[in-house]
Amino acid sequence: MARDGFFTGLDIGTSSIKVLVAEHINGEMNVIGVSNTKSAGVKDGIIVDIEAAAAAIKSAITQAEEKAGISIGLVNVGLPANLLQIEPTQGMIPVTSESQEITDEDVKNVVRSALTKSMTPDREVITFIPEEFVVDGFQGIRDPRGMMGIRLEMRGLLYTGPRTILHNLRKTVERAGVQLENVIISPLAMTKSILNEGEREFGATIIDMGGGQTTVASVRGQELQFTNIYQEGGDYVTKDISKVLKTSQKLAESLKFNYGEAYVPAAGSETFQVEVIGEVEPVEVTESYLAEIISARIRHIFEQVKRDLDRRHLLELPGGIVIVGGTAILPGVVELAQEVFGVNVKLYVPNQIGIRNPAFAHVISLSEYAGNLTDVDMLAQMAVRGDEQLRHQPIAFERSAQPLPRFNNKSVEETTEKTETDIPPLSNSVPNQEPKTSITDRVRNLIGNMFD
Repeated sequence: MARDGFFTGLDIGTSSIKVLVAEHINGEMNVIGVSNTKSAGVKDGIIVDIEAAAAAIKSAITQAEEKAGISIGLVNVGLPANLLQIEPTQGMIPVTSESQEITDEDVKNVVRSALTKSMTPDREVITFIPEEFVVDGFQGIRDPRGMMGIRLEMRGLLYTGPRTILHNLRKTVERAGVQLENVIISPLAMTKSILNEGEREFGATIIDMGGGQTTVASVRGQELQFTNIYQEGGDYVTKDISKVLKTSQKLAESLKFNYGEAYVPAAGSETFQVEVIGEVEPVEVTESYLAEIISARIRHIFEQVKRDLDRRHLLELPGGIVIVGGTAILPGVVELAQEVFGVNVKLYVPNQIGIRNPAFAHVISLSEYAGNLTDVDMLAQMAVRGDEQLRHQPIAFERSAQPLPRFNNKSVEETTEKTETDIPPLSNSVPNQEPKTSITDRVRNLIGNMFD
């Protein structure tokens, strides 16, 4: 059963840091405060400067406190899927109380028994999610407390990640002056919040297009089937515009949102002026030319995702693809995704008043996920947090013969060198009206050369 109270989500992104305070009452969530500030100390979704990141988080929290009218002491932080590993595990204990009635302590003990998994010293348990309890052979029990039994068993999923990432995350939150209530695995929260029951059961894929990276999560049968991070996002589109048009990144960002179109056939032929480095007078550029630049990068991201989904037969999922994130608000992203993936694609827009923007889908999911954690989930987290020795030290055990799923992110090498012939020529007039396919090939080759 969901809990009532205030729950704060903290989304630490490469481009921005978002904080959202929500009040949960009788299963309903009401957003009472939200902030969105510029990020610092974060690269590719990972904290690389604790002091800078802590200062940015503190600023975002202060703004959210002012809007919500409350003091924030606990936050629920989203953890990206970087090098995430998922292992099915199980535990078993005898019920030792005289009444043989199962208590909170029995639940924590059976979780502890499931945590005796061998892992290398560089990894740590992030969270443990109980899936089923078994009391004296009776299966399918969600909450065994209050039941009578002699033997208590439990099956669940163990999520582990790199200790360095987790340590830096905790340290940064502490430096920001708040306490960490829960570390929430972002793909889990988003699939729970964004997809409906049918989509989670029959299968669907979420693509979260952030500033510095793109996260993909596929779910089927209520469980994650695949998750991955691609180190490209909306910031890379801005960099491409800046390099191709030879203009500042600040102006490139403005051009992207004021004139940008991701689907070339939908772009207009209107022109706008761009201040170009080395030119005295502004240069005129067409919207269709800008669309070629934007489309090349986003298509490149989608094609990488498609290859991975194809290999795992996940494009066949009935729920299709749902796109969220700040980059998703660019016109034409959905149309381009449908062309690349060849399946149904839709844009998810949160229905919360005042934040109906795909960029806030992640932080909303964190607050929602935290409020929907059950008492049994919380007991499991208490057991995980209370056993530092078990979390950090390798313990010998007999591995199951069944292969365990591992979801690892793949790094994408970025090369910024380009030859002079790679950059489309600009003049003080509108670019030559070459056939669209010719321009497309030229710009796509430009982007492609960055990854050779």
